[in-house]
Amino acid sequence: MTQLIAAEFFKLRKRMMTWVVAGIMVGLVVLLYSVLWSTSVRVQTFGERHGFTGLDLRRALFLPGAIPYGLQIVGGFGAILAMILAAGSIGSEYAWGTVRLAATASSGRMRLLTAKLVVVFGFTAVGTLLAVAVALIYSYIIATYYGEASASFVTGTFVRDQLASYGRTMLVLSPYISFAFAVAVIGRSTLAGVGSGLGLAFIEPVVGGLMRLGGSPWKDIPDYFLSTNRQVVMLQNAVPAVLPRIGGGDSVDAGALSPFYAGLLLATYTVVFIALALIVFRRRDIGSSQ
Repeated sequence: MTQLIAAEFFKLRKRMMTWVVAGIMVGLVVLLYSVLWSTSVRVQTFGERHGFTGLDLRRALFLPGAIPYGLQIVGGFGAILAMILAAGSIGSEYAWGTVRLAATASSGRMRLLTAKLVVVFGFTAVGTLLAVAVALIYSYIIATYYGEASASFVTGTFVRDQLASYGRTMLVLSPYISFAFAVAVIGRSTLAGVGSGLGLAFIEPVVGGLMRLGGSPWKDIPDYFLSTNRQVVMLQNAVPAVLPRIGGGDSVDAGALSPFYAGLLLATYTVVFIALALIVFRRRDIGSSQ
């Protein structure tokens, strides 16, 4: 498995798509911080609901809030980029006609898919850290510009909280990654995985909102949707209230699951999607699928 993972890592590292996705993630962090910084010096109040001042917004961009907000950006936009990466990792094997050769060389289909999933999740984890690093650098620039740069906030409790936030972010990304990967396996193409993943990310919240307006029993169904439980989990990250949350509001419906059960449900979705991909790929006649 070590050699197989190394081979998959080499293939994904050499693909232009991987670097494009990473570049987009970095660009989004820079863009959002640039917009918020510009806004903080141009407006007197920010946020109609809470009436925060421009100074409140600017201070929220300083270093203590960089990690949780960087993770918030990844939890929103990163899910889409991670699905593109996951679908492309297996869908490209069908597009290039190398799926049978890859499965044969890996001495087992399950090993091939497992190695691909390990590498995709690994790249996603590293990409998340990259986004956080960019947020830290930009926050440091802003704080230094205003003479507020300081590391006094770094305590044991702070580090533990940020590690927990990182774990929650990876948890909410996992079912989207596994879903796009599974659909790419079933549909035998990158387009199937990416298209279905984007549909899930954008259409599911709309459908959930309509269901909540429909009364019983429809209004309770969205409590088990990926988007709802992703929001429940991400709300546990300590993002400064003045900063706009990406991919969800600042509250959830009263009937939603608790954070623990929301996380458990997301983990269950992940396992189910991965199992589906493994079962379909194992039973498929690869020779006739090219």
